[in-house]
Amino acid sequence: MEGVELMEKKKVVVMALHDELESAYPPLNVAVGAASSGADVILAFSRRGVNILDKRYVSVPSEDLEYLSNALNDFGVSSVHDLLGIAVEMGAQLYVVDMDVNDHFEFIHPAEQVPIKWLLNEAASADLFMHF
Repeated sequence: MEGVELMEKKKVVVMALHDELESAYPPLNVAVGAASSGADVILAFSRRGVNILDKRYVSVPSEDLEYLSNALNDFGVSSVHDLLGIAVEMGAQLYVVDMDVNDHFEFIHPAEQVPIKWLLNEAASADLFMHF
C-alpha cells in the first residue's frame, strides 16, 4: 500500500524475580500491556518467581504490606493467576530460567525451561527488557 509504512513488531522481555504479591503484579502488568500493543512478549520466571506459575500459588504480600491484599480485593483487581491467564491469551510466551521444575510444580500454563544465557540473548535483542 502506497504511503503506509509497516511497523516492525516490538519485542519485550520481562522477568519475574519474586513471588510476593507486590512483586508479582508489575511483570504481569507489563506483559499484558506490551502484548495488547502487539509486541512479542517473553515472560520469564526466576527460581523465586516461578511459584507464580504453580496452580497452588497463593499470593502473599511481604511483611508490613499485609494491607495490600485487602486493598486489591476492595478495588476488584484481577488475581495474579487471572492476570497471568490474560497475558497468555494475548500471546505472551512463558519461560522458566535455569531450573528443573518437572517434579516440584503444577504449572497453570505451560512454560519452557531455558538457560539464563538464552534469556540474556533474548533481552539483548529486545526493544525493552524489564525485571521485577
